[in-house]
Amino acid sequence: MKRATKLRRFVLFAFGFLFTAMQPAFPVQPRWANKATAFPNLCYSDKAAACKPLHIPAPDGKSSVEVLYRKDLSSLADDWWLQAYLRVTAPGTSAREAALPDNFEGATNAEILWSPDSRGFFVNGSDSAITGSMYVYLADEPTQPKDITEEAQRDMLKEFPPCKAAFPNAHDAKGCKKASRYQVPGCEYGKPDPKYTAESYMVGIDWVNASTILVMAEIPCDTLFGGIMCQVMGYELEVPSGRILKRIDAKHLKLDWQKSIAWKFRMPEPPLYCE
Repeated sequence: MKRATKLRRFVLFAFGFLFTAMQPAFPVQPRWANKATAFPNLCYSDKAAACKPLHIPAPDGKSSVEVLYRKDLSSLADDWWLQAYLRVTAPGTSAREAALPDNFEGATNAEILWSPDSRGFFVNGSDSAITGSMYVYLADEPTQPKDITEEAQRDMLKEFPPCKAAFPNAHDAKGCKKASRYQVPGCEYGKPDPKYTAESYMVGIDWVNASTILVMAEIPCDTLFGGIMCQVMGYELEVPSGRILKRIDAKHLKLDWQKSIAWKFRMPEPPLYCE
């Protein structure tokens, strides 16, 4: 009887171990695009076990992306880390390696979402919960990631003009004196700075169709941006041109796209402007 009980326990233990071993491990969850596959962008030597190769098949089952890692050394002889890179396979071409974009360097995690027609994918990279950037890779030309957000960046400057933003401070509670507004990035002597490079964060949320990506743009949530901080817009962008096909305000972004967004979207406070 005791032997039978021990045997039964062993069988249950073995089954439980096997079941657990068969479960896919997802140590990283998507931060931006709910349907994306997320992975560590880099792992320092003490966390190297978290950086495991990953196979991400395209919807057609013919193309794929492999996330692989190579060792990089720091200036310190005893320190190193694993850095992610991609190996892209598409019909009619040999597998090709592609680096993640340069400005992903130092970012903790990244995520990939294939297009419905399997001809490309976008990659989000971020180093915190409030920053992000995205690039598009075409499966037959993966070595040249494309930043398609330039037109959307310019539109954000028009949508939320920095020179009209209030900038409350100790000397001007309403933040509407000219001297206050000069402090907002992109505003020089009360007029838009023509040399200013927009700093909105841009992340891919979902594919609208095979040639259109929904991108979320956000003014950084930093008091440096005064009354326009945290403002959000959605853009449907054509791939690969980046042409704006549709603008979506924060309200409709939440109503229509919450299922595609990997976090609970909260409406930003209304922007504060000076007359």
